[in-house]
Amino acid sequence: MKLYLTIALFFSLLTGAVAQPALLLDSILSRPHQEITRFDTSGFGFNQLAIRFPYGSARVLNRYEYKTVQSFRKKSVTYIYSQYTRSQPGQKELDRARFEALVKLDSALLASPDIQWNILVQTDAITPAEARGLFHGFVISYESPVDEEKKSAIRADLEELIECARRKPPADVPAYPGGNTALFSELAASIRFPADRVKSDEYGAYALAEFSVDSLTGKIRNLTVSGGASEAHNNHIKAMMAKLKPWQKGRSDVSFLMRIHMFIDEAGSKIIEPEWLKAYVAKDCRGVNTDSTVSAVLDRNKHWKKMLVVEDVTGSMLPYIANLLLWNALKVNMDNTMHFVFFNDGADKEDYEKEVGSTGGLYHVKPATEKVLEETMVEAIGGGTGGDRPENDIEAVLEGMKACPDCEDIVLISDNYATPRDLELLPQIKKPVHVIVCGAAKTINPAHIFIAWKTGGTLHTIDQDITRLAKMKEGDVLNVYDRSYKIINGKFILLSKM
Repeated sequence: MKLYLTIALFFSLLTGAVAQPALLLDSILSRPHQEITRFDTSGFGFNQLAIRFPYGSARVLNRYEYKTVQSFRKKSVTYIYSQYTRSQPGQKELDRARFEALVKLDSALLASPDIQWNILVQTDAITPAEARGLFHGFVISYESPVDEEKKSAIRADLEELIECARRKPPADVPAYPGGNTALFSELAASIRFPADRVKSDEYGAYALAEFSVDSLTGKIRNLTVSGGASEAHNNHIKAMMAKLKPWQKGRSDVSFLMRIHMFIDEAGSKIIEPEWLKAYVAKDCRGVNTDSTVSAVLDRNKHWKKMLVVEDVTGSMLPYIANLLLWNALKVNMDNTMHFVFFNDGADKEDYEKEVGSTGGLYHVKPATEKVLEETMVEAIGGGTGGDRPENDIEAVLEGMKACPDCEDIVLISDNYATPRDLELLPQIKKPVHVIVCGAAKTINPAHIFIAWKTGGTLHTIDQDITRLAKMKEGDVLNVYDRSYKIINGKFILLSKM
């Protein structure tokens, strides 16, 4: 009895391949081939296009259809052919000719490091006549196109936040005597170069000083210094800033940010260079609907380094997305975040098409500026509606870890009201995850506590950092707000109010 490959199996094969950088034709053709009985042509998956060939030929039958998807980002390409004998003559030459025909349609395919490649060999034929009845060609999966009107509306909202971060400070902001030139000059002269060399001679190290100015005395207050070369050197910077002359008086609700660059130039000189000073009034940046949960947690945890930030961008998460963008724009945090992943739970997939581990709707970026970060957010938000309540949090984290193996602190910004559909994938995460729960008024979704606990990570709300989870064991009770959660049979169970 003939067996038919189901669409579900095809998806699992499609997503199981590991993407390779700078793919070349020889390396693709030499990859192990997956044998199947036959490819089911009764229907293709969401956002897929078949490029068809006649049996035994490298002539594309539907070359003009490719133009309809050429501008979309490609996720995977699977080559499918039939083999009716173990020593089929001329098959390698035919395979190469078909790949070359595909490259003629779009030469960018081979150059993309993001595309996953598969080769499926159909074995359900023992004669050429039977082989002619099978599918021969490529199946290309691509990202769902984004509605431009929807993107424009989202971009307009986010742009307002970016402009707030770029805006010149109010006229009555406290000013340093002699202006920024005098301030920078004094700090460059007083701050000593780190005793131990900065981590990278190419880029050096960046310290971010955050402070306000007392409206009566003109002295710096609420001073913190993060990043930099070391904690000891950051304390030295704080000591030098505390010795600065009093600032000219101004409004008291102004927050200051200053970045100090430490590097070794081409001549071998050790340079201390304050690069910029920003002044802003936080309440003026709240015209757009934002929620400060994300920035509050990130501000409290300045020790997180080389971050992988993974954020849910579905439904009601826009206020938290906007807050992350604002925080990065104000503090130029791109230096500390190595990679971002935004996920919308499958783009526009129907709910029944969403499979654990291959739901999709993932948008990666390592931005150089907040503008690049903003555009990726817009693509992710506009790329899908999210559909049902469960999300693909774990899939997104795993994809981020694959893309950024050198990332150290993994930060998952999740929707408290959405339970991840893919918790079964959690054992694959081998690093602690810092879970920031958004929208948690009083009750925390036990699933998000579970993610932090199982990975040896931490849990965070707008006003709490729960760092003892990794030490908890069966029967222990966690108290958050006025709720209690007990570990019963390896899961957190909400008990009652305290």
